[in-house]
Amino acid sequence: MKLFYYIAISLFLIWLGGFGWFLHGLSAEQDLSARKADAIVVLTGGRNRLEEAAKLLKNHMGEKLFISGVNEVVTEQELYDYLDSGEELADCCIEIGREALNTEGNARETALWMTRNHYTSLRLVTSLEHMPRALVEMKRFMPETEIIGHPVGNWRPENTRFYSLAREYNKYVFSLVRAVLTDKLTSEKSLEEQPG
Repeated sequence: MKLFYYIAISLFLIWLGGFGWFLHGLSAEQDLSARKADAIVVLTGGRNRLEEAAKLLKNHMGEKLFISGVNEVVTEQELYDYLDSGEELADCCIEIGREALNTEGNARETALWMTRNHYTSLRLVTSLEHMPRALVEMKRFMPETEIIGHPVGNWRPENTRFYSLAREYNKYVFSLVRAVLTDKLTSEKSLEEQPG
């Protein structure tokens, strides 16, 4: 029984240390790169993401804007009106994806879109707390693509929702472990397929 207790305490302390590291990363000053990318990709689901992505497109920080995870009930016209993008900009430079239901789906959908357009770099727009997990998933599906993180939102300790952040941290850890295991399995499979 004591062994179980010590293991549980050790795991909790490891989790707590990792959570502290996660919070420290979010609270660090964000150094937003001014480099242009081939495309701007925004993941739906959070406040101010779409507005920030549209602003980046209007400032020519990418050739096209891809909006991943758009709900089926939202029409293209409603989306363009919300972005105040104008018909000409919408026709030439904004595309939407409706297949993604979660962050992994966002990454799959974005990878297919990037391949179709022959793009090799993207600026990823999502919320500050979602960015670590989104980057893990995007890099898992697009290891050769240059991904510039563009988090939306500022760290405000007085508005911190620890339950929500803890849940996001758990999802981030799960994505990280899955990415490591996927890389390991891929490497082992490559070695097995090499001629002896």
